[in-house]
Amino acid sequence: MRNPLIVAHGARPHRNYPPNTLKGVLECSSSGFSHIEVDITAQENGEFFLFHNEKFDLLTNKKGNVFNIDKSNMGNLWYTNNNREKTDPVSSLSELVKIIETDAGNISELQLDFKIYPSSLITEEIIGSFLKIIDPVKPKIRITSCADWIILKIHELDTDIKLGFDPQFYIDFRDRASGDYPPFKKNHFGYSDDHPISMQNWDKPKDYLESRAVSLLNIGSVADIWYIRYSFIIKSYQDGFDWVRFLHTRGIKICAWTIDITEDKNMESRKEIKLLMQMGVDRITTNTPAAWRKLIENS
Repeated sequence: MRNPLIVAHGARPHRNYPPNTLKGVLECSSSGFSHIEVDITAQENGEFFLFHNEKFDLLTNKKGNVFNIDKSNMGNLWYTNNNREKTDPVSSLSELVKIIETDAGNISELQLDFKIYPSSLITEEIIGSFLKIIDPVKPKIRITSCADWIILKIHELDTDIKLGFDPQFYIDFRDRASGDYPPFKKNHFGYSDDHPISMQNWDKPKDYLESRAVSLLNIGSVADIWYIRYSFIIKSYQDGFDWVRFLHTRGIKICAWTIDITEDKNMESRKEIKLLMQMGVDRITTNTPAAWRKLIENS
């Protein structure tokens, strides 16, 4: 059983830390976490915020879509707590790159998870601006996204950059079957999947999952790591299909997201953690990287 590499989700050294902040990146680095993930959301001017959501509402002291925020409203942008008090500044990708460029510390890889929303239109010019911003630290960067068209365009413009693909827009296992992004339908095996192949009269979920996995290879072909929801990995395994083995035989690594280790984890969750490690997932994305490090050291 191989130990998975730990990725600090949202640059959070622990669950009580705010996500996607510059201080979180520095804290994770100083705590010895070499692989750090942050979310990035585009602006129409070609800059990017370290931010997860489509709108600033609820999480910050501003309102409106991230993509087309009024430039006069960009200053003094802060995350806020439940009492609407300012906590940490919302930073830009350019600010993060400057920090990595001058003091990378223990950071081996910075994963930039490229978010996509209905209110944004990611043009080739915006992607070009993005590539210019990250160029000074490109060897340390990996770009990941559910938006395969963005991943493919980035690869077209720069074949050297490291990429990761998340297939959740195509197939997933989650409680919600509809909402703001696909898939909107569930098939009779319980998987979220809008593709017509998922609605065929499959006898076994294993055969359906294998067929879908093969069909997804072309979509995610430019990425050497796939990022898959951990509950989907486990559900598929219980249904007879092993995503880890399937991808490994094709030279692709797999990262399971996002699974935390907390004191209140029940026995079933502990079994899931053990199963993921036994399956041989290559990476674990987590909000509790210190707890994962302790688990691995004691295993």
